[in-house]
Amino acid sequence: MLASFDGTWNWTAIGTLALAVATFVSLFFARRSIKQTQDQIEIGQQQLQQTQREIELSRREVEEAQRPLIVPVVAKTFVDLGADGQYEKRPQVVRNGKLLIHVENVGPGPALNVAAWASLLDDAGQPSTGSSGPQLPAQAAGLGPHTDAPLLLEVHNWTGTPNFALRVEYDDVASNGWRTDALFVAGTYEVTAIGRCERQRSASRMIQPVAQP
Repeated sequence: MLASFDGTWNWTAIGTLALAVATFVSLFFARRSIKQTQDQIEIGQQQLQQTQREIELSRREVEEAQRPLIVPVVAKTFVDLGADGQYEKRPQVVRNGKLLIHVENVGPGPALNVAAWASLLDDAGQPSTGSSGPQLPAQAAGLGPHTDAPLLLEVHNWTGTPNFALRVEYDDVASNGWRTDALFVAGTYEVTAIGRCERQRSASRMIQPVAQP
């Protein structure tokens, strides 16, 4: 009780009550402060996540704006005169057992550290059971956007215009690896896959683009 029967105040009880009130008020404001802090932390995390999403989106936009895209081509050009007045860009085995192909970078960014391999196919477009011997890839330092170039692949025991599977690997300016897979069967290319890849070849092994034979 706060007061005794004789009318005197019980200061101990009053002090205890005041301490309890003060403690309650302190806990109330402490919980309120913690709640506000938690809300601020949550808002900060949401803002951080939004910023990270915007950064990732910007990074992808920059990469897409500089992404190369190499495809093999068969086309007419006026670079050289043939029997019909035009030179056809088409795969063919040329001197010294080399396969000549033409590729074009149709992407908006340069393709760097280009390397190409081919594997022989039979008339049905299946992997050939015959041995074609060891093969060295064609390599080029780079290929600019919307430009084409000839590549020479060293092959063995290939003649005429063979069927083959082609793989071209290249890097973008951010050192991301890309790969294009295609089949050349009955005089026509079919691109079967285009996507990212992990590359083992270091940039220090770049060579200059191959001159046209």
